[in-house]
Amino acid sequence: MSAHEHGHEAHGHDDHGHDHGHHEHHETFITKYIFSQDHKMIAKQFLITAIIMAVVGMGMSIIFRLQLAWPGEKFAFSNFFLGDKWAPDGQLDPNMYLALVTIHGTIIVFFVLTGGLSGTFSNLLIPYQLGARDMASGFLNMLSYWFFFLSSVIMIASCFVEGGPASGGWTVYPPLSANEAFMPGSGLGMTLWLVSMAIFIASSLLGSLNYIVTVFNLRTKGMSMTKMPLTIWCFLITAV
Repeated sequence: MSAHEHGHEAHGHDDHGHDHGHHEHHETFITKYIFSQDHKMIAKQFLITAIIMAVVGMGMSIIFRLQLAWPGEKFAFSNFFLGDKWAPDGQLDPNMYLALVTIHGTIIVFFVLTGGLSGTFSNLLIPYQLGARDMASGFLNMLSYWFFFLSSVIMIASCFVEGGPASGGWTVYPPLSANEAFMPGSGLGMTLWLVSMAIFIASSLLGSLNYIVTVFNLRTKGMSMTKMPLTIWCFLITAV
């Protein structure tokens, strides 16, 4: 190949690279920050949502623990957040006490510890520590987050229904959770809890499939399963 041809070919590569870079800049705000398929941005979305849910869960915890610590006291704080129906004169209604314990437990276990921690750190670290460019499927990763978000919204919405939110404990054992006659929250509030959890499980499943396939198929050259960082083994076993 002559020097001239070689130079021309190199120039062609440069043009191609330049074009590629040029296209990268056309990502809109929505595709970059909202419906992102980038594992780093999705990790941030999981983290921010989990922090918001943690604050809500902690708020509920403060209200019912105050009532537990000083049973006879009246707290303006409780009345401000729950109104006269559920905290008349600032004293917590027994049904709302059970409901707060239930939703607090649900939020902390599923939306903070499971979705928040696993969603954030698995998404952030798996591609980095395996030397992969991104997750196996950016689209499924994005769906995983948005199902998680929808599930969070429904869980919060269930707190505002007429009969009150689910109140059979975060383990939701029947018969308490199965019949509205036993406790008011076992009506519409319980139904919304179940819908929220079904969507949350779909989110978890999509995320886990992505983590497993990425670990099995997208490790960098020379990284066998036995050479993977222990962190990745933890994420893999958790996903399975």
